[in-house]
Amino acid sequence: MRHTRLHCETTLREDASLHLDRDAAHYLGNVLRMRQGQCVHVFNASDGEFVACIEQLAKKYAELRVGKLLRAPAAPRLEIELCLGLSRGDRMSTAIQKSTELGVSRITPFFSARGEAKLSHKRSANRLEHWRRIAIGAVEQSGGFRVPDFSEPLPLERVLQAPAEADCTRLLFDPAGSARLPDSLPGDRLQIVTGPEGGFAEPELKLAARCGYAVVALGPRILRTETAPLAILAILQHRYGDMG
Repeated sequence: MRHTRLHCETTLREDASLHLDRDAAHYLGNVLRMRQGQCVHVFNASDGEFVACIEQLAKKYAELRVGKLLRAPAAPRLEIELCLGLSRGDRMSTAIQKSTELGVSRITPFFSARGEAKLSHKRSANRLEHWRRIAIGAVEQSGGFRVPDFSEPLPLERVLQAPAEADCTRLLFDPAGSARLPDSLPGDRLQIVTGPEGGFAEPELKLAARCGYAVVALGPRILRTETAPLAILAILQHRYGDMG
């Protein structure tokens, strides 16, 4: 039987009282039509997943009583940072939703020479909040624990030139690539860079190579900007992660 899952930032422990804000109360009462005495699952990446029963449900708040621990948090086999070229319309939201379901731990949006999407500083803050809400919903739906961290949108040059973490494998995916995926990884960290709608410019590919990225192609197909990260993540999780 499928249960409603709610991600909670606050510390969770058995027999604790849990206060939910207006948005969560609206979701429980008006969207799900739940009532006092019914139960949901609450979770976060630090404490795990618990059953929780509704004790009070009003328009502006809800009070839940946390019950027994159902699942302890599981550490991911891979720590994956997805560096994602900004795209227009719903494409970015779709890529973030599905990438979260596939287990990314961090998402770094970037501007690039051929990218067609532009964001002002104010719009950037609004979009980050929107993307985070999408990611939370994806974690709730997929049975995961961890909501990915988000970086503010950065120029691609800054992303590529940032120092690599120890034992991190850095991969940039482009049809011009000639490198192959390694047979094994030196560690459990992956940083993958997948392009904007217009693809990467030649100077960007050269910079990536100088900065230690393996430039890898995805076969003979040209994938859409929202499709490429899903294909890449599924391949990587199957080959090195928890889908094999």
